[in-house]
Amino acid sequence: MSNSNRDQPKDAPLNPALKTTTERVYDTKHPSPPPIDTTSAAEGEGERWPIVWAVVTVLGVLFAIYLMS
Repeated sequence: MSNSNRDQPKDAPLNPALKTTTERVYDTKHPSPPPIDTTSAAEGEGERWPIVWAVVTVLGVLFAIYLMS
């Protein structure tokens, strides 16, 4: 009357994301260089962006005030 196969657990988990994985060990004997040593930026690069965003913000606020009036 009862199916014995139905009561047995399956090999696959219900959620495929919960499969067992192997743990990876990374090489700790050879350190990687610090991020500051691998960056490249010119002197003064990006100094204008705060001014650009301030102008865009002011223009956006003025446009919103214009639309509300």
